[in-house]
Amino acid sequence: MKQKVLFMLAGVCLGIALVSGSQAAASTALTAIPSRQTFYVNGQKVEFEAYSIHGNNFVKVRDIGKAVDFGVTYDGATNSVHIDPNAHYQEETPQPTPTPTPTPTPAPSGKYTINVDHWSREDFSQQANPAVFTGVYDRALYNTFRQTLVDGRAIDPPAYTMVAKGDDYSAVVYLMGRMSGMTRYEHYVPKNFSNYWQYLDYFAVSGSVPDVYQSAVDFIQPVIAKVRQMSSEREKVTYLNDYLCSLLTYNEDKAAGIPQTFSNHKDELPAACGSYAVTFKFLCGAAEIPCFTISTPTHGWNMVYADGQWLHVDVSANDLTNSHTMLLRETYPNHPDQAPAATAFIKELLVPGSTK
Repeated sequence: MKQKVLFMLAGVCLGIALVSGSQAAASTALTAIPSRQTFYVNGQKVEFEAYSIHGNNFVKVRDIGKAVDFGVTYDGATNSVHIDPNAHYQEETPQPTPTPTPTPTPAPSGKYTINVDHWSREDFSQQANPAVFTGVYDRALYNTFRQTLVDGRAIDPPAYTMVAKGDDYSAVVYLMGRMSGMTRYEHYVPKNFSNYWQYLDYFAVSGSVPDVYQSAVDFIQPVIAKVRQMSSEREKVTYLNDYLCSLLTYNEDKAAGIPQTFSNHKDELPAACGSYAVTFKFLCGAAEIPCFTISTPTHGWNMVYADGQWLHVDVSANDLTNSHTMLLRETYPNHPDQAPAATAFIKELLVPGSTK
Protein backbone atom coordinates (compact mmCIF):
# COMPACT_ATOMS: atom_id res chain seq x y z
CA MET A 1 0.00 0.00 0.00
CA LYS A 2 2.88 2.37 0.83
CA GLN A 3 4.44 1.93 -2.59
CA LYS A 4 1.11 2.59 -4.31
CA VAL A 5 0.64 5.83 -2.45
CA LEU A 6 4.22 6.83 -3.19
CA PHE A 7 3.65 6.41 -6.92
CA MET A 8 0.44 8.45 -6.70
CA LEU A 9 2.32 11.28 -5.01
CA ALA A 10 5.37 11.16 -7.25
CA GLY A 11 4.13 13.97 -9.43
CA VAL A 12 3.51 16.15 -6.39
CA CYS A 13 6.93 15.47 -4.90
CA LEU A 14 9.04 15.81 -8.01
CA GLY A 15 11.45 18.75 -7.77
CA ILE A 16 10.63 19.35 -4.13
CA ALA A 17 12.73 21.19 -1.54
CA LEU A 18 13.48 17.98 0.31
CA VAL A 19 14.44 19.00 3.83
CA SER A 20 14.88 22.10 5.86
CA GLY A 21 18.16 23.69 4.95
CA SER A 22 18.22 22.35 1.35
CA GLN A 23 17.08 24.42 -1.57
CA ALA A 24 15.92 23.26 -4.97
CA ALA A 25 17.72 24.79 -7.92
CA ALA A 26 15.28 27.11 -9.62
CA SER A 27 15.24 30.02 -11.92
CA THR A 28 15.10 33.39 -10.20
CA ALA A 29 12.12 34.17 -12.46
CA LEU A 30 9.94 31.56 -10.73
CA THR A 31 7.58 32.71 -8.00
CA ALA A 32 6.26 30.50 -5.20
CA ILE A 33 2.79 31.19 -3.82
CA PRO A 34 0.81 29.22 -1.21
CA SER A 35 -1.07 26.40 -2.95
CA ARG A 36 -4.83 26.03 -2.69
CA GLN A 37 -4.62 22.36 -3.66
CA THR A 38 -6.50 19.86 -1.47
CA PHE A 39 -4.57 16.70 -0.55
CA TYR A 40 -5.91 13.28 0.45
CA VAL A 41 -4.16 10.18 1.78
CA ASN A 42 -6.21 6.98 1.69
CA GLY A 43 -9.32 9.05 1.28
CA GLN A 44 -8.61 11.23 4.28
CA LYS A 45 -7.99 14.92 3.84
CA VAL A 46 -4.59 16.06 5.11
CA GLU A 47 -3.08 19.49 5.52
CA PHE A 48 0.28 20.11 3.87
CA GLU A 49 2.38 23.24 3.68
CA ALA A 50 2.35 23.41 -0.13
CA TYR A 51 3.43 25.98 -2.67
CA SER A 52 2.52 26.46 -6.30
CA ILE A 53 5.45 27.18 -8.57
CA HIS A 54 4.90 27.56 -12.30
CA GLY A 55 1.67 25.60 -12.08
CA ASN A 56 3.13 22.69 -10.06
CA ASN A 57 2.49 21.88 -6.40
CA PHE A 58 5.53 21.46 -4.15
CA VAL A 59 5.30 19.65 -0.78
CA LYS A 60 7.98 18.57 1.68
CA VAL A 61 8.82 14.90 1.31
CA ARG A 62 9.10 14.70 5.09
CA ASP A 63 5.48 15.88 5.46
CA ILE A 64 4.34 13.19 3.01
CA GLY A 65 6.45 10.58 4.78
CA LYS A 66 4.76 11.48 8.05
CA ALA A 67 1.26 11.31 6.56
CA VAL A 68 1.83 8.07 4.62
CA ASP A 69 4.30 6.53 7.12
CA PHE A 70 7.50 5.82 5.24
CA GLY A 71 11.10 6.54 6.16
CA VAL A 72 12.75 9.82 5.17
CA THR A 73 16.31 10.61 6.23
CA TYR A 74 18.80 13.27 5.31
CA ASP A 75 22.52 12.57 4.94
CA GLY A 76 24.41 15.78 5.64
CA ALA A 77 27.72 14.29 4.52
CA THR A 78 26.45 13.78 0.97
CA ASN A 79 23.69 16.43 1.06
CA SER A 80 21.16 13.79 -0.05
CA VAL A 81 17.73 12.51 1.01
CA HIS A 82 16.93 8.82 1.39
CA ILE A 83 13.40 7.40 1.13
CA ASP A 84 12.68 3.94 2.48
CA PRO A 85 9.12 2.72 1.73
CA ASN A 86 9.62 -0.26 4.06
CA ALA A 87 10.58 1.82 7.09
CA HIS A 88 8.32 3.71 9.47
CA TYR A 89 8.46 7.48 9.64
CA GLN A 90 10.52 8.92 12.49
CA GLU A 91 10.95 12.53 13.49
CA GLU A 92 14.52 13.81 13.27
CA THR A 93 15.77 15.55 16.37
CA PRO A 94 17.84 18.58 15.39
CA GLN A 95 21.35 18.32 16.81
CA PRO A 96 22.44 21.49 18.60
CA THR A 97 25.38 23.20 17.03
CA PRO A 98 28.24 23.07 19.57
CA THR A 99 29.57 26.42 20.61
CA PRO A 100 33.34 26.36 20.14
CA THR A 101 35.41 27.51 23.08
CA PRO A 102 37.45 30.52 22.03
CA THR A 103 41.15 29.77 21.99
CA PRO A 104 43.29 32.39 23.69
CA THR A 105 45.63 33.76 21.08
CA PRO A 106 48.09 36.59 20.91
CA ALA A 107 46.67 39.76 19.44
CA PRO A 108 48.40 41.26 16.39
CA SER A 109 50.51 43.31 18.79
CA GLY A 110 51.82 40.11 20.38
CA LYS A 111 49.69 40.56 23.49
CA TYR A 112 47.96 37.56 25.11
CA THR A 113 44.22 38.10 25.55
CA ILE A 114 41.38 35.92 26.88
CA ASN A 115 37.61 36.21 26.95
CA VAL A 116 36.43 33.07 28.79
CA ASP A 117 36.83 31.95 32.41
CA HIS A 118 38.71 28.72 31.71
CA TRP A 119 40.39 26.97 28.81
CA SER A 120 42.44 23.88 28.06
CA ARG A 121 43.47 22.17 24.85
CA GLU A 122 41.98 18.92 26.16
CA ASP A 123 39.37 17.90 28.73
CA PHE A 124 41.62 15.69 30.84
CA SER A 125 38.96 15.54 33.56
CA GLN A 126 37.11 12.84 31.61
CA GLN A 127 39.91 10.42 32.55
CA ALA A 128 39.57 11.07 36.28
CA ASN A 129 37.26 9.82 39.00
CA PRO A 130 34.42 12.41 39.04
CA ALA A 131 34.10 11.99 42.81
CA VAL A 132 37.24 14.10 43.33
CA PHE A 133 35.68 17.22 41.83
CA THR A 134 34.46 19.12 44.88
CA GLY A 135 34.61 22.80 45.80
CA VAL A 136 37.60 24.59 44.33
CA TYR A 137 38.91 21.23 43.10
CA ASP A 138 36.75 21.25 39.98
CA ARG A 139 37.23 20.03 36.42
CA ALA A 140 38.60 23.35 35.17
CA LEU A 141 41.31 23.35 37.85
CA TYR A 142 42.09 19.72 37.07
CA ASN A 143 42.57 20.51 33.37
CA THR A 144 44.75 23.48 34.27
CA PHE A 145 47.13 21.34 36.33
CA ARG A 146 46.97 18.26 34.15
CA GLN A 147 47.85 20.20 30.99
CA THR A 148 51.09 21.38 32.62
CA LEU A 149 51.86 17.87 33.90
CA VAL A 150 51.38 16.41 30.42
CA ASP A 151 53.35 19.16 28.69
CA GLY A 152 56.08 19.18 31.33
CA ARG A 153 55.84 22.96 31.56
CA ALA A 154 53.49 25.84 30.85
CA ILE A 155 53.12 26.19 27.07
CA ASP A 156 51.61 29.41 25.75
CA PRO A 157 48.72 29.71 25.52
CA PRO A 158 48.55 27.82 28.83
CA ALA A 159 45.56 26.01 30.23
CA TYR A 160 43.96 28.19 32.86
CA THR A 161 40.98 28.75 35.13
CA MET A 162 39.85 31.30 37.71
CA VAL A 163 40.76 30.88 41.40
CA ALA A 164 39.46 33.59 43.71
CA LYS A 165 41.93 35.10 46.13
CA GLY A 166 41.33 34.01 49.73
CA ASP A 167 40.60 30.51 51.00
CA ASP A 168 40.33 28.99 47.50
CA TYR A 169 43.64 30.43 46.41
CA SER A 170 45.34 29.30 49.63
CA ALA A 171 43.98 25.78 49.12
CA VAL A 172 45.36 25.61 45.58
CA VAL A 173 48.76 26.99 46.62
CA TYR A 174 48.86 24.34 49.36
CA LEU A 175 48.04 21.74 46.70
CA MET A 176 50.99 22.89 44.57
CA GLY A 177 53.31 22.65 47.56
CA ARG A 178 52.26 19.07 48.25
CA MET A 179 52.91 18.11 44.62
CA SER A 180 56.21 19.94 44.14
CA GLY A 181 59.28 17.73 44.29
CA MET A 182 62.09 17.94 41.80
CA THR A 183 59.63 19.97 39.74
CA ARG A 184 58.27 23.06 41.46
CA TYR A 185 54.73 24.11 40.56
CA GLU A 186 53.79 27.77 40.78
CA HIS A 187 51.07 30.22 39.80
CA TYR A 188 51.87 31.33 36.26
CA VAL A 189 50.84 34.48 34.41
CA PRO A 190 52.08 35.04 30.83
CA LYS A 191 54.22 38.17 30.58
CA ASN A 192 52.26 39.43 27.56
CA PHE A 193 48.84 39.06 29.24
CA SER A 194 47.12 42.22 28.04
CA ASN A 195 43.77 42.07 29.85
CA TYR A 196 44.79 40.68 33.25
CA TRP A 197 42.90 43.60 34.80
CA GLN A 198 39.66 42.00 33.55
CA TYR A 199 40.52 38.55 34.96
CA LEU A 200 42.35 39.16 38.22
CA ASP A 201 41.56 35.60 39.38
CA TYR A 202 43.34 34.13 36.34
CA PHE A 203 45.23 30.99 37.31
CA ALA A 204 47.62 28.92 35.22
CA VAL A 205 50.37 26.60 36.45
CA SER A 206 54.05 26.48 35.60
CA GLY A 207 56.29 23.51 36.28
CA SER A 208 60.08 23.69 36.25
CA VAL A 209 63.19 22.48 38.04
CA PRO A 210 64.58 25.44 39.99
CA ASP A 211 68.16 26.41 39.19
CA VAL A 212 69.05 25.99 42.86
CA TYR A 213 68.20 22.28 42.54
CA GLN A 214 70.59 21.59 39.65
CA SER A 215 73.50 20.56 41.87
CA ALA A 216 71.23 18.14 43.73
CA VAL A 217 69.93 16.71 40.44
CA ASP A 218 73.49 16.10 39.29
CA PHE A 219 74.48 14.57 42.64
CA ILE A 220 71.76 11.89 42.60
CA GLN A 221 72.22 10.76 38.98
CA PRO A 222 74.10 7.54 39.95
CA VAL A 223 71.26 6.69 42.33
CA ILE A 224 68.58 7.33 39.71
CA ALA A 225 70.51 5.31 37.13
CA LYS A 226 70.52 2.34 39.51
CA VAL A 227 66.79 2.74 40.22
CA ARG A 228 66.00 2.66 36.52
CA GLN A 229 67.66 -0.74 36.24
CA MET A 230 65.19 -2.17 38.77
CA SER A 231 62.05 -3.83 37.46
CA SER A 232 59.96 -3.81 40.65
CA GLU A 233 58.30 -0.58 41.78
CA ARG A 234 58.50 -1.75 45.39
CA GLU A 235 62.22 -2.38 44.98
CA LYS A 236 62.69 1.15 43.64
CA VAL A 237 60.81 2.79 46.50
CA THR A 238 62.59 0.67 49.09
CA TYR A 239 65.99 1.56 47.62
CA LEU A 240 65.20 5.30 47.68
CA ASN A 241 63.93 5.04 51.26
CA ASP A 242 67.15 3.37 52.40
CA TYR A 243 69.31 5.80 50.44
CA LEU A 244 67.69 8.81 52.11
CA CYS A 245 68.07 7.17 55.51
CA SER A 246 71.81 7.03 54.85
CA LEU A 247 71.91 10.81 54.35
CA LEU A 248 69.70 12.05 57.22
CA THR A 249 69.19 11.35 60.90
CA TYR A 250 65.96 12.18 62.68
CA ASN A 251 65.84 15.31 64.84
CA GLU A 252 62.50 17.01 65.27
CA ASP A 253 64.10 20.44 65.78
CA LYS A 254 66.23 20.48 62.65
CA ALA A 255 65.69 20.99 58.93
CA ALA A 256 67.68 19.91 55.89
CA GLY A 257 66.98 21.34 52.45
CA ILE A 258 67.26 19.61 49.10
CA PRO A 259 70.59 21.14 47.95
CA GLN A 260 72.06 20.53 51.40
CA THR A 261 70.88 16.91 51.63
CA PHE A 262 72.00 15.88 48.16
CA SER A 263 75.60 17.00 48.36
CA ASN A 264 78.84 15.71 49.81
CA HIS A 265 78.76 15.75 53.61
CA LYS A 266 80.70 13.59 56.03
CA ASP A 267 77.98 12.96 58.60
CA GLU A 268 74.26 12.37 58.37
CA LEU A 269 72.32 15.62 58.51
CA PRO A 270 69.82 16.10 61.36
CA ALA A 271 66.32 16.64 59.99
CA ALA A 272 62.68 16.60 61.07
CA CYS A 273 59.91 14.61 59.39
CA GLY A 274 59.07 17.44 57.00
CA SER A 275 62.58 17.44 55.57
CA TYR A 276 62.42 13.68 55.05
CA ALA A 277 59.10 14.01 53.23
CA VAL A 278 60.27 16.83 50.94
CA THR A 279 63.60 15.22 50.04
CA PHE A 280 61.98 11.84 49.43
CA LYS A 281 59.48 13.51 47.12
CA PHE A 282 62.44 15.02 45.25
CA LEU A 283 64.02 11.58 44.81
CA CYS A 284 60.77 10.04 43.59
CA GLY A 285 60.28 12.88 41.13
CA ALA A 286 63.73 12.28 39.67
CA ALA A 287 62.93 8.56 39.41
CA GLU A 288 59.51 9.29 37.82
CA ILE A 289 57.61 7.68 40.68
CA PRO A 290 54.32 9.49 41.47
CA CYS A 291 54.69 10.91 44.98
CA PHE A 292 53.35 13.72 47.16
CA THR A 293 53.34 14.77 50.80
CA ILE A 294 50.60 14.18 53.33
CA SER A 295 50.43 15.44 56.90
CA THR A 296 48.79 15.94 60.25
CA PRO A 297 49.39 19.07 62.34
CA THR A 298 52.44 17.42 63.90
CA HIS A 299 53.81 15.01 61.31
CA GLY A 300 54.54 14.70 57.59
CA TRP A 301 55.21 11.75 55.30
CA ASN A 302 54.59 10.61 51.71
CA MET A 303 52.28 8.64 49.51
CA VAL A 304 53.67 6.89 46.42
CA TYR A 305 52.00 5.05 43.57
CA ALA A 306 53.38 1.52 43.28
CA ASP A 307 51.94 -1.78 42.15
CA GLY A 308 48.79 -0.08 40.94
CA GLN A 309 47.84 1.61 44.21
CA TRP A 310 48.65 4.55 46.48
CA LEU A 311 50.72 3.52 49.50
CA HIS A 312 52.12 5.29 52.56
CA VAL A 313 55.86 5.77 53.08
CA ASP A 314 57.23 7.45 56.22
CA VAL A 315 60.99 7.63 55.75
CA SER A 316 61.56 9.51 59.02
CA ALA A 317 59.81 6.77 61.01
CA ASN A 318 61.73 4.10 59.13
CA ASP A 319 65.02 5.85 59.84
CA LEU A 320 64.21 6.46 63.51
CA THR A 321 63.28 2.81 64.09
CA ASN A 322 65.93 1.42 61.72
CA SER A 323 63.22 -0.65 60.06
CA HIS A 324 60.64 -0.67 57.29
CA THR A 325 57.79 -0.16 59.73
CA MET A 326 55.98 2.33 57.50
CA LEU A 327 57.08 1.43 54.00
CA LEU A 328 54.52 0.85 51.25
CA ARG A 329 51.57 0.49 53.61
CA GLU A 330 47.94 0.77 52.51
CA THR A 331 46.93 2.58 55.70
CA TYR A 332 48.65 4.62 58.38
CA PRO A 333 46.91 3.99 61.74
CA ASN A 334 46.38 7.02 63.99
CA HIS A 335 47.51 9.41 61.26
CA PRO A 336 44.32 10.99 59.86
CA ASP A 337 44.62 13.00 56.66
CA GLN A 338 43.91 16.68 57.35
CA ALA A 339 42.97 17.46 53.72
CA PRO A 340 41.34 14.36 52.19
CA ALA A 341 39.69 16.26 49.32
CA ALA A 342 43.03 17.71 48.22
CA THR A 343 44.68 14.30 48.62
CA ALA A 344 42.14 12.60 46.35
CA PHE A 345 42.50 15.40 43.79
CA ILE A 346 46.30 15.09 43.76
CA LYS A 347 46.09 11.32 43.31
CA GLU A 348 43.93 11.79 40.22
CA LEU A 349 46.21 14.52 38.88
CA LEU A 350 49.32 12.36 39.13
CA VAL A 351 47.67 9.08 38.08
CA PRO A 352 44.29 9.59 36.35
CA GLY A 353 41.76 6.97 37.38
CA SER A 354 43.81 5.80 40.35
CA THR A 355 41.01 6.41 42.90
CA LYS A 356 38.21 4.73 40.97
